[in-house]
Amino acid sequence: MKIAIVGAGIAGIATAFELMEAGNEVSVFEQHRAAGEEASFAPSGLMWPCAINPWGATAFQQALQLGMTRPAFSELQIQGGVLSSPRRWARRQQAVAKKLRDSETLPALQSLELLAMQRMQHVQEMLDINGQFSQGLLLPLRKEPSAAALYELTRRLSAAHIDYQRCNEAETRAIEPGLATEIQIAGALHLPEAWSGNGRLFSQGLLQALQTHGLKLHTQQAVSGIQSAGHGVRLQLAGGTQDFDAVMLCAGTHTNQLLRPHHVQLPSAPIYSYSASIQISEESLAPRRAVIDLENNMILTRQGSRLRISGGAELGYPDNPERSEDARHALISVLLEWFPGCIQPSQSILQMWRGARLTVPDGLPVVGASGIPGVWLNTAHGGFGWGLSMGCAHHVRQLVMGQSTSTAPEALDLQRLR
Repeated sequence: MKIAIVGAGIAGIATAFELMEAGNEVSVFEQHRAAGEEASFAPSGLMWPCAINPWGATAFQQALQLGMTRPAFSELQIQGGVLSSPRRWARRQQAVAKKLRDSETLPALQSLELLAMQRMQHVQEMLDINGQFSQGLLLPLRKEPSAAALYELTRRLSAAHIDYQRCNEAETRAIEPGLATEIQIAGALHLPEAWSGNGRLFSQGLLQALQTHGLKLHTQQAVSGIQSAGHGVRLQLAGGTQDFDAVMLCAGTHTNQLLRPHHVQLPSAPIYSYSASIQISEESLAPRRAVIDLENNMILTRQGSRLRISGGAELGYPDNPERSEDARHALISVLLEWFPGCIQPSQSILQMWRGARLTVPDGLPVVGASGIPGVWLNTAHGGFGWGLSMGCAHHVRQLVMGQSTSTAPEALDLQRLR
């Protein structure tokens, strides 16, 4: 088949790999000058396990309610002005979110995550792409959590079949010697099989490999519309139209603009977060693996010789320098509090980023038929875009090629949100 993919983020490039491996002729259309310019540019880097992501699935459902009454950098913040009635969106989605429980979201997430890990291993065995991967995740605890809080955290890990170790302070500091001596640590949860990496670097490497095998990439080529054309789909472009047998929408926040003329609604909203990437100045005092600050909902990951710290979640806030400065201060303050010796306090940030995660109420991605003949969705990945990219791509490949799927289709398709 001749297939078009709209969007060259990690989701679009992963989908291109899967469809090309299945023998299809694939073209990717990207409105920016390069791949990975939006949500894939500089997210946290945490890949697996997804169940512990502070802004994923059930955690996002809880944030919808927290953010309505207790705005803080560590919680979802909601303001009107940019979106049409974002508070109304949040309240409307709570009605859906309250119906969803771990018993519904975790099995789908676990199945998709396992598939993503298998497909990533397959890609690496074939192509060995540099993704600045690192293994291990530490969740340090400043104080002994309540029995209820600890039970809930470990229950979620156990329900997702994630191996973890409870550590005392000495064991925690042995795992991460660079932790600040001034911080009192009650212990930690250590997830030795967790993974993180640089999603944009990986997607660019995968894109280059695919181009050598015939992938057609069209940058600075915005798709303004889609329409049925005979037995296929027609893309409306600035320079005219092109016809394809099928179209994959991996366009993030642009997806709804393409669906709306067909009266198809994706009940989603962009949740904005921040990240700061900075060069490590003292390797021996830097974190060796990913670290999650549970109090502030911030994630530290290694990106080669750099550190990336990410956090924050905003719904309906316009981008402005004052808020970006507040975010920068919050991110760097947390980094210096945990690992004060790894960077110089006066050191300039190499990269400050604010990006949107298109999110639906249950926090799971939307992968499947759009309701428009020949048009498929692989979008709204929320906080899971990097970690689940290969799994979502393989899932949509199975659907398009008429194969049985590894994950129940109804758990990910658009119909579940109606």
